[in-house]
This record gives sequence, C-alpha cells and structure tokens, in this order.
Amino acid sequence: MPGNVAIATHTEVRLVYDVRAITMDLLELTTILQDPSSATRRLLNVWSEVPLLLMLDVDWDRGPLVLIGQSDRMMWPLLPPGSLLQLNSKVRTIADGVWTEFDRPIYLIEVKGRFCCCHAQRRGETLRLISHSESTERPSISVPFKEARVRGRLNPIFRPLATRGNLAGRAVYRQRR
Repeated sequence: MPGNVAIATHTEVRLVYDVRAITMDLLELTTILQDPSSATRRLLNVWSEVPLLLMLDVDWDRGPLVLIGQSDRMMWPLLPPGSLLQLNSKVRTIADGVWTEFDRPIYLIEVKGRFCCCHAQRRGETLRLISHSESTERPSISVPFKEARVRGRLNPIFRPLATRGNLAGRAVYRQRR
C-alpha cells in the first residue's frame, strides 16, 4: 500500500501521508496552480515528466527527494535539470578514492544558502565542488570546508530524456571558465 494518497471531492483536496493529513480548499489550490510565479506550479511543471508509477517504488523512509533545478547544470549531461534523486542524509563524509565517471559519489552540498548537486573532494580545510567532465559549468569550485555543509549523498531515481525543447536538453554553449 503506497504511503501517499490524494482524495479529491468537489470542495477540497485531502492529501494523506501515513496518518497525517493536509486539507486544502480547491479554490486555493486552483489559485496557486494558475499563478505563473508560484513555486508549487513550477515544481509540478518539472515533475510532470516523472512517471507516476515510478513514485510508487520510492522508499520514502530512506530520505527526502531532491529535484535538480532548471538552471543547475553542474552534473549535466549525467544528471540534467529535472532529474529526481533521493538524499541519504546519513552519509555526510566525502569519500576518498579513485573513481570512474559513473562510480563517483554525488553529494548535496549547501554553500552560502545555495545548494549544489556535484562530486566533491576534500583536501584539508578546502572542499572542491566538482562538475561533471562534460558540463558547461566551471570544472570545480573551491570553498572553505567550514563554509560548506554536506547534506548527504544522492542516489538517482529518475533522469528526464534529453529532447529538443525540454530542460534536460543541451545547454546553450558557454565557454568553461
């Protein structure tokens, strides 16, 4: 039995997660969804490409889901914008080692109020945030380890297909800095 259930009537939408429930008036929900600046609308727009059946297999107790934002191309093309990942907040230590492109761990790191989905390497008191080798973003960004907060290790759940006109497609070419 899935943990999330949506029950809709003609006057309200009731979202149930386990034993907790959130009730929202349909007029309020409609207003939020029609507002182009609404974060909820933008999130649902990006999520519209995630296959709903895939969500039934997500182990919700394992950790929260992370959605790569529209302008985040650090891990492109491996993880394009709109990719859905699950955060394992129990793994907060940056692993050392020699990695292949596909084996290297991916982390969610917070720096100065911004979140980065990237590979990482720690050298003493410096943390390097490393982009995918084919990304159009800078190859790496060095930050003092004390200013960074490793939120956990990420595991991919869903990657949108790169097609013309969607977020996962090729980024506008920019010279690497």
